[in-house]
Order: sequence, then structure tokens, then C-alpha cells
Amino acid sequence: MARRVDHSQLLAREELVSPPILPSQRACDDHSFELPGALYIAMAGLFFGFVIVLSLTFAGHMAVSFGVIVAFIAAFFTVPTIFAHAGPARQRRTRQIGWAEFVDNGVATATGRTSGRDAAILVLLLPALIFCFGVAVAMIGVVS
Repeated sequence: MARRVDHSQLLAREELVSPPILPSQRACDDHSFELPGALYIAMAGLFFGFVIVLSLTFAGHMAVSFGVIVAFIAAFFTVPTIFAHAGPARQRRTRQIGWAEFVDNGVATATGRTSGRDAAILVLLLPALIFCFGVAVAMIGVVS
């Protein structure tokens, strides 16, 4: 059963501590996202390709739905771009990583450093599978 603990009781038991001091460098200061622009372009192309394949196959049935999906995909890539360029120029110290630097150094992940080739495969795997799914659904739709 829960019971209410008074502020003075916490002080008496020395359970209150002062808040930690924030470091001068915050994690959100880096707006580069650590991936080259070519990966974002390829990812957007695969997502738009999925929508284009399905909209060409089922043109008359779901035009409005596909328009909404295209708007969401565009927002998915536009909003982070705006975010990366927001703020004063002196605070945007980081630049977007180049393709050669990405291949040489890779990226840091939660489980350690990943090579550039492996990171590109991981980033593009799901969009490629989604595109292939769209092609499969279109082929089934045309045959049926």
C-alpha cells in the first residue's frame, strides 16, 4: 500500500539531492544526423517508388489516399531538413557527413560502431522491402 511521504521526512532521511549540472555540450547540439544526403535521397526514392507503383496500378480507386501518403512522406523528409538548418548559424557547427567519410568511418550506434557499407544496407533494407512489397501487390492486382 502506498502512503504519502512528507517533504520534511525526506529531508530528515537525506533522500533529497540537488539536481545534476548539465554539461556544456548537449547531445541535441549535433543536427547532422550522421548520414550522407545520398542515403536520404535513396530512401525517399524507394518510398515514393512504392506509392507510384501502387498508384499506377490502382489509379482510379485510391487517388486521394496516395496523395495523403505522398504528403506524409514529403513531410517525413522535409521536417528534419528544416530542423537541421534551424537556429542561429553559430550554433550549427556540424556539417552533414560526406559519402567518402561515411564509408571510411561508419556511424556510431547503440551497439557500437558500424561500417558505412553495413549502415547503408541497414538504412535502405526496409525501404527496399517496402518497394518490393508494392511491386508484388501491383503484380497481384494486375493478374487478378
